[in-house]
Amino acid sequence: MSDRTGARGPYARGVARRQEIVHAALEVFATRGYDAVSLREIAAQVGLSHTGLRHHFASKEDLLTAVLRYKDELTLTPDEQVDVSGIAWVRASRDVVALNARQPLLIRLFATLSVQATDPAHPAHTYFVERYRIAREIATRHLAQARDDGDIAADVDAEHCAELMLAAMDGLQVQWLLEPDRVDMVAAYGQFLDRFLAVLAVPLPEDGGTAQR
Repeated sequence: MSDRTGARGPYARGVARRQEIVHAALEVFATRGYDAVSLREIAAQVGLSHTGLRHHFASKEDLLTAVLRYKDELTLTPDEQVDVSGIAWVRASRDVVALNARQPLLIRLFATLSVQATDPAHPAHTYFVERYRIAREIATRHLAQARDDGDIAADVDAEHCAELMLAAMDGLQVQWLLEPDRVDMVAAYGQFLDRFLAVLAVPLPEDGGTAQR
């Protein structure tokens, strides 16, 4: 017990230093781009040598992973934020958009990297593939529950609608980043969600064709 207590001070300082590095990396990655920044520059920003920074993060890829994990900690999905499910979870997705609107640096980094990571060789490619897979699965599960509860129509394709929700969120984020003074991302998503759910509550006509809703 005494050994663990004695290690608490150095351990806490190490955690604080790692967090300082992550914050600095987030800022420069978001403002200048991941490829344009070196570990040496980030080390200089936090008063460390290149070797000293690599004591905490062995490579720039490791640091990027830590930044993305930090982003996930701050921009939680409604599934993690509140104990709601089904239609209540879907409606709570607007809270995520409101949270994102208060964190432009994080959202700029996410939007920029998500495009760059479409290249399979990009260090964040696996992260984004997995992140979208998880997001789709969560949204699909809650939409399916809303359908089973009778809150939306029985013929709704939950997975397809989950993809549309994510597309609306991310598309609005890009427009907001480009014109923050013109685009009210929170209001626009709220209106989309209200109309989206109203449409999903109405069954497709029998001759509605093969298009999925």
